[in-house]
Amino acid sequence: MHDSRRNALRFLGTVGTIVLIGGAAYLSTRPLGTTAPGLGGAAATFYAIGSPVEGVGIGQSAPDFVATDADHQLLTDLDGNPIRLADFAGRPLWIVFWATWCTPCQQEASHIRAAYHAHAGAQLAVLAIDIQEPAAAVREYVQSNDLDYTIGLDPTAAVKGLYGAWGLPSHYFVDADGTVRDRYFGQMTSGLMEEHLKTIIGP
Repeated sequence: MHDSRRNALRFLGTVGTIVLIGGAAYLSTRPLGTTAPGLGGAAATFYAIGSPVEGVGIGQSAPDFVATDADHQLLTDLDGNPIRLADFAGRPLWIVFWATWCTPCQQEASHIRAAYHAHAGAQLAVLAIDIQEPAAAVREYVQSNDLDYTIGLDPTAAVKGLYGAWGLPSHYFVDADGTVRDRYFGQMTSGLMEEHLKTIIGP
């Protein structure tokens, strides 16, 4: 009697564990309907690719794209040339973490391009950092979609880690002095882009 009860409890415990693990795995791959409280705007489409973290906050200096323990380059362009934060010194910079497979990233890309051209007079720079994809695949996507702003490759997701971007797309708005003035986690509309760009280029 005791053995059968013990076996039944063991079985239920195993089933419960499987359900919990399966549910967590399922949820970790689903797009979130809204961004996490305090971390961005509401009602955004956002693919979580890690656990929520606070990351680089508003008012903090934007991290450079090198390893913190050595002068080791973490970010390159599509031709393998290093990209440093200093390359954008004196210009407002909009950093976007994205991937070619990310549907919200695909849907906002043309709007980013339009905003980039609309604010050329303000010397706006856009740096779209692709996460962990082969250069050839990213190059093909960029050419097919006529994305003419700067594309960065983050093959080990190290730069993503420096910024604390835990999902895609993630947006950081950096002023000409290198300070993060705004951020947004999730897909942006044209209107939202203009609203957040005001924090680094003015009205």
